Amino acid sequence: MATPAPAIRHIPIERTMSLRSRLILGYGIVVSLTLVFGLFTLFHLRDIRDRLEALSANVTIDAHHSIEAITAVADAQRAIDRYLQQPNERNYQDAVRQLDMLQRTIDRLERDTRNSAMVSHLRRIKNQTVAYRQIFDDAYNGIVSQQRTRDDLYTSFLQQYQTIEQAVSNARPTSSSDYLALMDLSRASARLQLAYVWIGRMQSEDTTIAADNALAELRQARTFLRRYLVLNSNPRVVRPDDLERLQSVSDSFDRSLTSVTNLSSNYIRTEALINSRLKPHAAQMSRETVALSDTALMALSIAAIDVDRATVQMQAISGVVLAALLLIGITLGVLLASLITRPLNELVAATTQLARGDAAIRIQPRGGRELALLTHAFNDMAAELERERAEVRHQNALLAERAAELEHMLHQLREETAAREQLSATVRQLSVPIIPITEGVLVAPLVGEIDAERAQLLQQRLLGRIVAERAQVAILDITGVPVIDAQISGWLIQATSAARLLGARCILVGINPEVAQALVASGIDLGDLATRATLREGLEYAMRIMRAASGVRQEANGIRHAMVRVRH
Repeated sequence: MATPAPAIRHIPIERTMSLRSRLILGYGIVVSLTLVFGLFTLFHLRDIRDRLEALSANVTIDAHHSIEAITAVADAQRAIDRYLQQPNERNYQDAVRQLDMLQRTIDRLERDTRNSAMVSHLRRIKNQTVAYRQIFDDAYNGIVSQQRTRDDLYTSFLQQYQTIEQAVSNARPTSSSDYLALMDLSRASARLQLAYVWIGRMQSEDTTIAADNALAELRQARTFLRRYLVLNSNPRVVRPDDLERLQSVSDSFDRSLTSVTNLSSNYIRTEALINSRLKPHAAQMSRETVALSDTALMALSIAAIDVDRATVQMQAISGVVLAALLLIGITLGVLLASLITRPLNELVAATTQLARGDAAIRIQPRGGRELALLTHAFNDMAAELERERAEVRHQNALLAERAAELEHMLHQLREETAAREQLSATVRQLSVPIIPITEGVLVAPLVGEIDAERAQLLQQRLLGRIVAERAQVAILDITGVPVIDAQISGWLIQATSAARLLGARCILVGINPEVAQALVASGIDLGDLATRATLREGLEYAMRIMRAASGVRQEANGIRHAMVRVRH
């Protein structure tokens, strides 16, 4: 006997707050708080973004200024180094132009830079540039003086050398003593050449050693020349005008010695100026430009620390606000659970019992208006399900009977399908007949379209019968094949090749004009495939092959018997 349904207490639905209103109220509070938090975060993020933009602009300007200063200093130093390596007028003008550009660049950067630390560095670089320019001018004057003295020495050496050589060439020696006396002039000329070589090495090698060697060679040349003038003043050998010029050369040697000494002192002084003042000053300028770049990076680091501090502060405030929002959300969730979730859980539990078969379950309406309506709908549904359950039992009985009938029909269909498959296999076997005509000759008449499955079956059956019958000739009759394409031609060639491997030869008969054109258009090589127009011609050709094969066997047997007789 069914348990009576519990009494249901109806409440005034129109006086309760609707579920929609409760949800809107709860979500409205959450959205309002989230909006306030979003506005607060947006304000602080905009402030951080403005700081980052200002930082990026300042850092970009400072980095650009430092790069310009470094580039200008490097260009000026490269130009001066190039002049020191190749002291010519073009390199000097380039160095002066780079120094002027460096001064203009430093002046412009000093006016445009807003960073006080960088301004201090730029002022120091400016002062260093002025001193660097003065040192370079002193070095330039020393190098110009070197070049002038060296050119004068080269000119003097050339005149002295030419005078001595001309006197030797104009001499008229008559005795061995005259020749020995002229050797002093040749030695003086050779020493003069060595002095010239050592002067050329004064700039590339040790200046002091090269100068001492040049002075020694020059003194030796002077000694040889004066000894000749003292001991051999006979105008018979050397002409009087040559003797006067040689005397003038001897007097000029003292001036050359003084010039070599001055040139050596100038080289040493200029080299000391370059090594002790110019290069250290250049290194100091480079260090100052590096300090300028470090100052720009330091400003970036300080600004980044400020932004990081503001970001940490923003994260702390955001964490507090998020914690407050989380607490409010939890509170609202608990309230909504008590107002909405509890009635829904009761409804879910009742639905579970209803699904298990307890159709007499009923629940008390509570919560908002929508939940009350849902509860009444559930109670009505439970009553309706109780009424429909009996109808379902009746329908299940009918369905069981119908299932038994369908099972019997399915068994009959399976038997019919098995019979149909067996019939299909028999038809496929009969669609590819292999007929033995005579001993060693098979005929395979092909009728209808040939697909991949039928071509595979043809090849299997043909090769099997060739082996079973020991056939030597297989005739493929394609009179009944309506269409021959490239794929079918390939299958025929494969079957022919396989039969040849087994010792049998294939003959293709029944080719009509359309099939011949199709075979030619397919482009397949049919050179190894014998063809005949009709089956009769194919049989005649097969019989000739068999007779030829028989004659060959008889001849082979005769040869074998003859060889046996010969052995005996």
